[in-house]
Amino acid sequence: MRLWNRVRRTVRPVIVAVVLAGIGGTVVPPAHAQTTALNRVMRQKLEHAQAVLAAVVTSNWAELERNSRALAAITNDPAWMVLQTPEYTKQSEAFVRAANDLVEAASRRDLEAAPLAYVTLTMRCVQCHRYAARARIANAGQ
Repeated sequence: MRLWNRVRRTVRPVIVAVVLAGIGGTVVPPAHAQTTALNRVMRQKLEHAQAVLAAVVTSNWAELERNSRALAAITNDPAWMVLQTPEYTKQSEAFVRAANDLVEAASRRDLEAAPLAYVTLTMRCVQCHRYAARARIANAGQ
């Protein structure tokens, strides 16, 4: 049972990452395509998130910390602020907290906290992309 729990904790983030990679480019309606700058930022986020997953699975603490810090830093790019709403700000802050939790897990070399922080980060991405897509659709109707 213990082995199964460890496998589930390792495999679950992989599945979430695959799902995210599959929907990453499709959440924005065609009429409201991403700007070049936003596309660049989202690609960087995806690359760092994939590197974080690899680091979590291989316990590469230096890479985990480096890529987690890079994820948090991406939010400082002006292109990151897609929407100027309190909800988007809340979503963005939750993403930064999750990235910082990954940095902390890496610095502690915590085999339990790192995968959980990764799953949390991934969920923050999914939730924010869902919110942004809905907000854009709602704004398109106005």
